[in-house]
Amino acid sequence: MESVSNKIDKAIGPIFGVLLAIIWVALLFLIEGILFSHQDFMDNPFIAWFNLGLVPFFVYAGNYLLYSRKLGGIETNRAVIMLKSWILCFLLWFPVLGVIYLGQYDVPDPIEKWGALLLAPVVYLAWDWSATRRKSHANAGRE
Repeated sequence: MESVSNKIDKAIGPIFGVLLAIIWVALLFLIEGILFSHQDFMDNPFIAWFNLGLVPFFVYAGNYLLYSRKLGGIETNRAVIMLKSWILCFLLWFPVLGVIYLGQYDVPDPIEKWGALLLAPVVYLAWDWSATRRKSHANAGRE
């Protein structure tokens, strides 16, 4: 049976992550407002992705810091893979935006700004499959 402390950490982890994401976005908007007050950055897909692309990462980071890290084993490994997947998708989406922007392709706005959200589960599943496959091969030699 799960202890009360674990249940609280499990519930507070994503809330802490949302708080981290709000701080991130507020800090970026503050810096952008001070340095570039005459520009609307949500019209620029690169800046919009830079502002909002790490929000899921921060939510998972909060969950990892307060809950998943303490579990150990496969749960912790999968949480780390999820964090790495979000960072990788965040970085991989910039060249995609570059191709869309420089090629002047007519892509719907939600796909342009949030397409990496579709890429992230694919990266996560491939990375998790690779890690668990590699681990099972390492354990096979010991039998």
